[in-house]
Amino acid sequence: MIESLVTAMSAGTNPLSALLDDSAGSALVGHTIHTSYDATTVMTNDKWRENAGGIPMNSYLLACSADPKDMVGAHPIDRRILLLRVVGRAELATDRDVVRAVMEHFQDNPATKDPAFRMDEPISFSMLQWSGVECKILGTFYLDASSKLNFGADAEDFFAARHMTVRKPGPEALSTIVNFVDPIRKAKAEKDALALGMKRPPAPFEIGTVRFTSSNQLSLRPGQASVPVKIFPGDFLARRTAVFGMTRTGKSNTTKTMVSAVALSAFESDSPIGQLILDINGEYSNANNQDEGSSIADVFFDNTVRYRIGAKPGFRDVRVNFYQNLEVGHQFIVDNLNSDGASLNDDLKTFAACDLLEPDRSNPSVYKRWKRRVALYRTILAEAGFPYPDGFTIEFETNKAALAKMFEHVIPVDQQAGSTNVDQRAAAVIGHFELTAGRDGHRVSPQCAARFWSAVREVDRKVNGIEKAKDEKWLNTEDVAMLAVLVGRSSKTDGLIRALNAIKSAAGDFHSATGSFNITREIYELLSAGRIVIVDLSVGKPSIRETMAERIASGIFQTSSGLFTSGRAAPRIVLYVEEAHNLIGKKADLNTTWPRIAKEGAKYGMSLVYATQEPSSIHPNILSNTENFFVTHLNNDDEIRTLSKYYDFEDFAPSLKRCQDVGFARIKTLSSNFTTPTQIMLFDPAQVGAKYRQCKAGASYWFAPLEVGG
Repeated sequence: MIESLVTAMSAGTNPLSALLDDSAGSALVGHTIHTSYDATTVMTNDKWRENAGGIPMNSYLLACSADPKDMVGAHPIDRRILLLRVVGRAELATDRDVVRAVMEHFQDNPATKDPAFRMDEPISFSMLQWSGVECKILGTFYLDASSKLNFGADAEDFFAARHMTVRKPGPEALSTIVNFVDPIRKAKAEKDALALGMKRPPAPFEIGTVRFTSSNQLSLRPGQASVPVKIFPGDFLARRTAVFGMTRTGKSNTTKTMVSAVALSAFESDSPIGQLILDINGEYSNANNQDEGSSIADVFFDNTVRYRIGAKPGFRDVRVNFYQNLEVGHQFIVDNLNSDGASLNDDLKTFAACDLLEPDRSNPSVYKRWKRRVALYRTILAEAGFPYPDGFTIEFETNKAALAKMFEHVIPVDQQAGSTNVDQRAAAVIGHFELTAGRDGHRVSPQCAARFWSAVREVDRKVNGIEKAKDEKWLNTEDVAMLAVLVGRSSKTDGLIRALNAIKSAAGDFHSATGSFNITREIYELLSAGRIVIVDLSVGKPSIRETMAERIASGIFQTSSGLFTSGRAAPRIVLYVEEAHNLIGKKADLNTTWPRIAKEGAKYGMSLVYATQEPSSIHPNILSNTENFFVTHLNNDDEIRTLSKYYDFEDFAPSLKRCQDVGFARIKTLSSNFTTPTQIMLFDPAQVGAKYRQCKAGASYWFAPLEVGG
């Protein structure tokens, strides 16, 4: 079957012949003289190298034993092309003789003006031009059963007498090599994209151009075409991507290019993809001089929502309104109380353990106790100094019998006359504390609430527990502990305790009276709609930034996992994290938020893109499960050794340490079988903006644009 298909194919249409086509820029550089399953030695000549434009370190070569113009008539064994990567110089048996001849030449002609031997006699000059190149075998190009080009990541066999002619690929062949995606893998990726809800598979996007060395002189000569490196968007969806490199070597530019590409791919595939950028340094949400004065938020101005800690035009406040979002606010307080290193007294421990989740209204007594607990919690927040909006009131239910028991202790003696029954006494207490009727109980200002609950505690201690009925106390143990926190005195000894100041210092920076009711839900809805959400965390203490980032990420992860486990489809979300070593470090508990996102997020439709200068600091379990790598310059052997354990990055170890060019990256993605050295394209706001306007015009899921800044 294969034989007949190959025979029917002309040399002009044979994909293997196209890779070696002289008319498309392919150039002879040598012949293999020794081959094994994973490496080969190529004997080359200076003249051939010069004609080919040089053989840079880490460049690709193609080795084949068949005549490129007669691939159809070649023996089946020869209908294959080995893809080689240059990894260094190889010693030839004649090298010693060459060195001896060179030494004698300079000894006889110490002041020579012809170190290249161009003026030497032709035979000697020709003999001196030969050298060896050591190459690693990356795999084999061959034709599958349907005569389509395929690639296997190894060499199936080698033959001692079948030496191969080695060529440097031309621009078209090089583009095929670096952008090749296995047909089976491509078909599966397209199927997965449709399964994810995309109306059509996204097209590959350009990330940069092929660049083999820092010294890029030969490739910059006139007539030398740059070869684009394209990335299949499916590689990033529900995958993990690492961006490694020293500061100022292009990590941020790489991330901006990825964000832009994913956003454009979303419109091209007519399917929303939400992107969340946790912007530690504020470089994605704010314009800077690196990108012609523009930021991601400027380019995608009507599809980007920006958050930050504190008020600023064009931004939403990322902080939470603790008075409204009870559970999240309480959790912020508890987490920071537990992490500040100081021991908690018994009353603070009870406060930290209280449950503020609203119960079912079907049980009136439980619901009333919850409302009282919430009232105490809000009163504590107000007394601790958490700002609240004008007109804010605290509502709670009271017990008439309990209020009547307080009458004698809070109402002055000269005002007690005339109040003889329970209703009158309760009414007198209500009036004394300025409690006004609310929807379900009484409504009161925070100041009056503090005065009322402080009096309740005082009376409760005096009478050894206020009774609302015979042998039934009005306040439970949790209420008593929260009252102790409110007044700063122990529920047991009445001695001073650490209370309100500890609560304010623990979480005051996370609260805003104008903050979101539920920041996670708000952000999740934006991401589900395909928005780009940027959280500017450049303001505030590092601990605040990390806690805020963790809270948001945790909420998104839990929401997506909840949708997945309930049988519903979760939206596709890409999460970008800077300074990742602070979040998913090597000592991180794998059951905490960030490691769980890295390990489990893929099945919930979440992608993680994490950037750091320190690959060695990332948890090895996370590194081992990372599919995509973008690596620029690393400055020490420890980091490079860590990276060299993965894929074929060992080949690039010397250049990673030596080359500091901005944007010069080595890229390995899920769809590619090997790492490609690439010059990442510069984030160009004007170009991306023009493409964005073009793409969104054809997307059916587009909706009314946001106002600038959200």
